[in-house]
Amino acid sequence: MNTLTPFRHILVIEDQKARRIIALEEPTYSIGRESINDIVIYDRVVSRRHATLVRIKPTPRLDHYSYRIIDGDLEGNRSTNGLTINGNSYESHNLKHGDVIFFSPEAKASYYILSTSIEIALFNPLDLNQFDNIEQAEPIITQVQEENNKCTLIVGEDLQERDRDDLVRLASFPELSPNPIIEINFTGNLTYLNPAASIKFETITHDKLKHPVLAGLLSESPNIQGNLLLREIKVGQATFEQYIHYLCDNQLIRSYLFDVTERKKAEKTLEYRAFHDTLTDLPNRTWFDERLAFALARAKRENYLIGVMFLDLDSFKNINDTLGHSVGDQLLKSFAKRLNSCVRSEDLVARWGGDEFTLLLPRINSPEDTVNLAQRILDELKQPFEISGHQLYIKTSIGIAIYPQDGEDSETLVKNADAALYRAKERGRNHYRFYSSTMTSKASMILKLENLLYQAIEENEFCLNYQPQIKLTNNKVTGMEALLRWYHPELGNVSPVKLIPLAEKTDLIVPISLWVLRTACQQNKVWQKAGLSKMPVAVNLSARQFQQPNLVEMVGQVLEETGLEPQFLDLEITETALMQNHDLAQQTLGKLRHLGVQVSLDDFGTGYSSLSYLHKFPVNTLKIDQSFIQSLQDTPQNTAIISAVIALGKTFNLRVIAEGVETLQQLKLLQGLNCEEVQGYWFSRPLKPEDATDFLGQT
Repeated sequence: MNTLTPFRHILVIEDQKARRIIALEEPTYSIGRESINDIVIYDRVVSRRHATLVRIKPTPRLDHYSYRIIDGDLEGNRSTNGLTINGNSYESHNLKHGDVIFFSPEAKASYYILSTSIEIALFNPLDLNQFDNIEQAEPIITQVQEENNKCTLIVGEDLQERDRDDLVRLASFPELSPNPIIEINFTGNLTYLNPAASIKFETITHDKLKHPVLAGLLSESPNIQGNLLLREIKVGQATFEQYIHYLCDNQLIRSYLFDVTERKKAEKTLEYRAFHDTLTDLPNRTWFDERLAFALARAKRENYLIGVMFLDLDSFKNINDTLGHSVGDQLLKSFAKRLNSCVRSEDLVARWGGDEFTLLLPRINSPEDTVNLAQRILDELKQPFEISGHQLYIKTSIGIAIYPQDGEDSETLVKNADAALYRAKERGRNHYRFYSSTMTSKASMILKLENLLYQAIEENEFCLNYQPQIKLTNNKVTGMEALLRWYHPELGNVSPVKLIPLAEKTDLIVPISLWVLRTACQQNKVWQKAGLSKMPVAVNLSARQFQQPNLVEMVGQVLEETGLEPQFLDLEITETALMQNHDLAQQTLGKLRHLGVQVSLDDFGTGYSSLSYLHKFPVNTLKIDQSFIQSLQDTPQNTAIISAVIALGKTFNLRVIAEGVETLQQLKLLQGLNCEEVQGYWFSRPLKPEDATDFLGQT
């Protein structure tokens, strides 16, 4: 084999019997629990012929051959348990340095590519650190042949011929690392590459100090504070974090590199999501507010006009109710594209929420400019939308406010444009209207709805539904999320999407939230008294409620009134609510955790997603927003984000729950990403209290 390649391929087998090291030399190996296999796995759960290793035909570069592992045998018979590699299920997989293969929960194998056969000695289960010197270990280290001479078990070789410095280096186990490790001396010559570095950076021995990994290392040395430098580098399309140690006593520079390409992509996507709407990809309210504030500051300095327009789709609710939300979503996306086609490059179109959109014209010569744009939009909408076989004719109403005559700050301009929008609707829809100070209809409407909300509390028109949260390993219920519902005799079922924002615009969000909190705690106590499994009930806190100065006292009072133990209450808070005031959020969460309640970070990934702040906020759970789950198959970036969030949760020892799981395919993809808890229609829709009780009784 040495004539074929200077690299050696080995498996480190760990099962119920022992830890063994196998040097791979043959073209194929059968793997299973029966003794007739080339590689025997000692575990009853493992199939008789569980897998097959096949050496991939060498490329023109002979040192780049590797092995492929196939589930089952070469006759097409599959194993019972399947193959799990690095946490993902595979029918076959090209093995890479550092891959970990699980045949069962108790049996696994690690695959490594080493530069020479001598370095396989590192895999000796013997701990060299127990000896005072290398000579004490020499009598114990041997080399033997195992099984049918196809597999070579190597636990050492004659160490007397090894240079002591090399042994010290090998004893640090750099050959095991799947991450590149590189060493140069102070004259710029390469003194060491581990196998991962040789494989990832094929041209480094040729490029030397011109290679991105080594470029600038010598020139940076006089500027290093202490002996450590951390930098980020690009090698082709990949991004690496490089930790550089300057070992002045040895005249060496040692680098440890970690591939952070996927993490960087995920972070960039998270940042994009913080300022863009996930459905239409338009800028969201946060980005609109920032751009408007910037435009106002500039307009005040240079003394020119700004236009703000507020739009929504007329009768959009009817489309959702009759054709379904999928058609409604497609319509919103198409509508957003048409709006963008109507504006100038310097203008901004944003999705405000629901079927509402805002337009910012950062510089106009006169109000007539906004009239021309409004008419252009109305003309563009004369053509029908073709959505899922339906021909839809859509109309819009537009409200317009002009700086400075209609307001000199962001909040006033948007509020007045919104008031003008409602006046346009009152005039028959599919019109535009400028704001005037006489517009009071919206205030009257809010007052009317506010009265209806007061009546809803007094006449018990609110109710709570409960949606289970499921642990995938045993299909047990780990929690129930309380969801607010409102049925009004005249309005019918009022969507939470409309109800919550309306309540937040008034002071009623506080009493409504208090009712939800008390009712959910009472229901959980009822379940406990009935002998059902104890688990937390989750209650959503609005941003307005979270900022209430007496929030902690209110929660404590409700727990005392209902007799519910604090650990069985889970308060869900959105990222946006946390980011509005970091210091207040940190103090409030600290008090809530001291009270003993659980805290979940809801809709994770759709807000600011500031990972650097996560360690400051004492939360128990991360809830992955359903927008990522619903496009999991079609958007690889979402898979990377979900994987990153799951890894992040494990790092911080947090629960991670995926919301909005509606299909078996989504469930299997999440299981492949090692997601442990889910919530969604696949398991259960939100249930009335009596139905939720039956559900808990059956699990």
